[in-house]
Amino acid sequence: MSQDITEQFDVGEVISLAEEEGGTTRDFRIMYIFDIQDRSYLVLVPVEQEDQEEYDVHFLRYEGDGVLQGIENDEEWQQVEETFETLIAELENEEL
Repeated sequence: MSQDITEQFDVGEVISLAEEEGGTTRDFRIMYIFDIQDRSYLVLVPVEQEDQEEYDVHFLRYEGDGVLQGIENDEEWQQVEETFETLIAELENEEL
């Protein structure tokens, strides 16, 4: 994981992001940070959903200097989602 992202963000930290539509802000908790090849990603959960059994998961790519970018490429999205699912499966196996 790049040192730059760990200097900018911490797992468990709450960040506020402006929504594309309407410009309102929402708070998200950083649940995971991981790398795929030379890119870093954040897994975010809306704070208002974190106590629910089911919640929305959002992925953002870290572009450096505190800049987060949505994932618009289907191939990249699939790769990030598969990596996240693998991380979750490993965590569940550790709990057993």
